[in-house]
Amino acid sequence: MTNNNKTGLSLKTQIYGLIFTLISISFFARLVIDIENTRAYFIEQMSVHANDAATNLGLSISPYTDEENLVIAETMIAAIFDSGYYQNIRYVDTRGTTLIERENPIKAAEIPIWFVNLFELPQVIESSEVNGGWNIAGTLIVQSHPGLSYDKLWQHTISTCVSTLILLVISLTLGYFILNAIFKPLKKLENQALSVTNKQFIINKDVPFSKELRTVTKAMNDMVRNLNATFESLSDHSDGLSKKVFQDELTKLGNRRAFENQFSACQKGMTNEDVSSLVFISLDSLSPINKRFGFSAGDIYVSEVKNLIKNCFSHSQESEIFRISGGTFILMLNVGIEYRQEMFENLTIQVSQKQIKELDSPYATLTAIDYSNDCSLSDLLSRLDTTPKEIDIATDSNLTAISFSKWRDVINCVIVDRNINFSVQPIVADNDEVEYYELFSNILHNEKALNNSQIFTMAERLELTVELDKAIISALLELNLVHYEKPIAINLAKQSLYSEDFIQWLDLISKKANERSLQIIFEIKETVIIDSQDQASHIIAKLKQLGFKVCIEHFAINLTSIKYLQGLNIDYVKLDGGFTNDLNSIDDQYFLKTLITLAHGLGIKFIACLIEDQQTYQILKENNCEYFQGRYLAEPSICIN
Repeated sequence: MTNNNKTGLSLKTQIYGLIFTLISISFFARLVIDIENTRAYFIEQMSVHANDAATNLGLSISPYTDEENLVIAETMIAAIFDSGYYQNIRYVDTRGTTLIERENPIKAAEIPIWFVNLFELPQVIESSEVNGGWNIAGTLIVQSHPGLSYDKLWQHTISTCVSTLILLVISLTLGYFILNAIFKPLKKLENQALSVTNKQFIINKDVPFSKELRTVTKAMNDMVRNLNATFESLSDHSDGLSKKVFQDELTKLGNRRAFENQFSACQKGMTNEDVSSLVFISLDSLSPINKRFGFSAGDIYVSEVKNLIKNCFSHSQESEIFRISGGTFILMLNVGIEYRQEMFENLTIQVSQKQIKELDSPYATLTAIDYSNDCSLSDLLSRLDTTPKEIDIATDSNLTAISFSKWRDVINCVIVDRNINFSVQPIVADNDEVEYYELFSNILHNEKALNNSQIFTMAERLELTVELDKAIISALLELNLVHYEKPIAINLAKQSLYSEDFIQWLDLISKKANERSLQIIFEIKETVIIDSQDQASHIIAKLKQLGFKVCIEHFAINLTSIKYLQGLNIDYVKLDGGFTNDLNSIDDQYFLKTLITLAHGLGIKFIACLIEDQQTYQILKENNCEYFQGRYLAEPSICIN
């Protein structure tokens, strides 16, 4: 799960490295050349010195070359030799016999031996003939001593090295500040480009001095402005379409059309044993209020009821509210029977405490009903509208055996035993190539599968969601998923996403996934993101740093502005299944195409799910949808370890 953006060397590092290399080469080359020139100078000096000594000393001792005066010649040679500049002075006669010789061994005790070996000075030998009267008496041979030259060469090398090194440091320091000033605009351009890839449109206000960089900066700013304008336009357009087609104008809740789509999508995701609930809230006082106090008072009344319902169910992620007609709200609940009963009773108490003094009619009337995946919506609505009491048509629920008080024990047992199976369904492209696989956890209790929505609702209420998510992800890593050869997606709950402990724990999971070459994608509900956008953006950035990919599922379900995508560094959005339920109308298809265009404009891959037939699949392809998921393409299959 490596980040390709972080691989390779930056331009700044490359240029710094190049300059440092060139300056270093220049430094050492200059040092070596200087030493060689100095060495050549000392060699020449030793040669001249030895030649002068041989000539002058030869002339001086020429009157004393006879056997009687040879001692005087030896004294004169010794006087010159003792100066220390000569390694060897010899006087030989014409027969080659050495008559006088003085020798001084080479000593360079304070000079490193490697320096002597590296910059070796050659032997410099000069000679002159010594005359005895009109005849040649012999030859004086003088060899210069290199010790003093070595010492001077070493001292010169040290001084040159120090001065050159000081210049090198000064040059590099100045070069650093100069290059840093040059690279500062480049860094801002890089950050601006990265911001665009992270769906943030930031204008670079600092105009560089350099002509070329100034041109690039202006071009980048123009591009960012155009992207931002396009995003704003598409976002506003999609918001307008959403409000027109799926939103109640007064309450900003989903309308009847949105409810029908969501109900159909919910039923498609249910198994034969799953049970969900509908709560029907009838505003019996709306008509009398409109007649007596006017429509403005009626609007205030409707808004009050909406707020009361939302406050009662704000803590539940598995509840959705719709206004399906002027005086009717309907609430979809996908929670356990006991929890649903408690929530319903709480809402009943809240409603009963409200009254309108001027009217005799009740504040609101509540009716609830359970339904399964084979129930007809029209039949359910008819029974809700005509039966002023609570109905329960799903008496064979798999949750009836679990009392509310035992839910904690059940969830803790799942966390410890990890009695979890998985099914898998692919997300495929239009060429049938798999993009990734989504894993669905099947949590078992007493060898019977529990409804995921209901168990997570109870876990959320009991504050066990984080540990439950850890258990599911740990169980996932125990599977042998090598044969899938594609990323694996798993859902992430709200409590887990906003838990610092859980995010830190994911660091370990990231390392384990890397060891297994497994790419993990976290699917997060749109509602979870919208509830805390700034915090969500920060946490998603952390997930990306750890190498995970992120998908927002149930995309566009909240019927709010989708401008929240700006600034979220996500990889995928998965359209809520309710929008694929009926794509026959032009308005629905236009809304769909706008969402797809907007996602593509931000570099986000678009996924449509709950595809059940060829017609829906074809409409999605015609509107440039990239990836698809649904039973029409592939049924969920058991994940075999």
